[in-house]
Amino acid sequence: MQEIGKQYQQDDKTDQSGFLRRARLHQSKYRAEKLKLPCDDYGNYLKKEDGEAGKNFYDKFGIFDAVEKYRKYNKPLYSNLLRSEHIPFNFFVPFRYDLTFCKNVFNEFFKGCIKSIDNTCIIDNKENIRIEFAPKPNRKYLADGTSFDTYIEYTHIDDSKGIIGIEVKYTEKEYKLKPGSKQDKDIHDKSTKYYSVTDLCGLYKPDQIENLISDKFRQIWRNHILGESILLADSSKFRHFTSLTLFPKDNTHFVKTSKEYIGLLTKNNNNFLPLHYEDFFEALNKYCPNDKYKKWIDYLVERYIVPKEIE
Repeated sequence: MQEIGKQYQQDDKTDQSGFLRRARLHQSKYRAEKLKLPCDDYGNYLKKEDGEAGKNFYDKFGIFDAVEKYRKYNKPLYSNLLRSEHIPFNFFVPFRYDLTFCKNVFNEFFKGCIKSIDNTCIIDNKENIRIEFAPKPNRKYLADGTSFDTYIEYTHIDDSKGIIGIEVKYTEKEYKLKPGSKQDKDIHDKSTKYYSVTDLCGLYKPDQIENLISDKFRQIWRNHILGESILLADSSKFRHFTSLTLFPKDNTHFVKTSKEYIGLLTKNNNNFLPLHYEDFFEALNKYCPNDKYKKWIDYLVERYIVPKEIE
């Protein structure tokens, strides 16, 4: 039996809900009891050799192949079971092999508006669902490094084209800007595309920019206007965009922040969609096409849903 490993004693100070502490322990126990692997410095970390062997990822659907193609060994991605960097690969790469399944799952939340998931961005016949995608050239869009954790193109039932840009969170909250950093300067520079796209897209109530650039909303806002910048720059190609933020129900920060963010919008006709892991997994089970996918769904539930009581 492997040791659960060291836990981080400051977790409850940074997250008074207790979710961060419980999730770290859950991932530590998953490593020790399910993967039966030793830990590195903390219980939620794999040893480098196990990270390099792909043990942070589901072992079917070419998921780890996609990870290696994206980036060589990187400790947060390959070895940290708690951080969300790895989760988009586990959640979305399997959809590449069954686009009808993908369509059915998203239509559960998109009111049936998706006619088909498109093959127009296929690379090597499989990358029709892109992980860590930033549109190029970036000067045409937000002129920065903002990217989607997952990017999907689809055909709408009105036969126009649409985009889904997905941001995935697990225990994370907002992040603070380093004073004087390039991003800090850009965010406060009213000549940047952040401001022009925000004005042109018409999504926000008047005089909300100070709220939008705040720590609480900045990342949601940037991901949202990245998609809107694509609609503005490529209006002849795309008509619809939805910014989807995916997080567990116990991440109370994003539960609250998502509701407040919707309050900053003039309307929300499905162009910003907060979605819980639990509801996403329920839809996966509802439309599951076969036993191979059922095993993957069971893995996701066991791996990422944190028990209320865990010791």
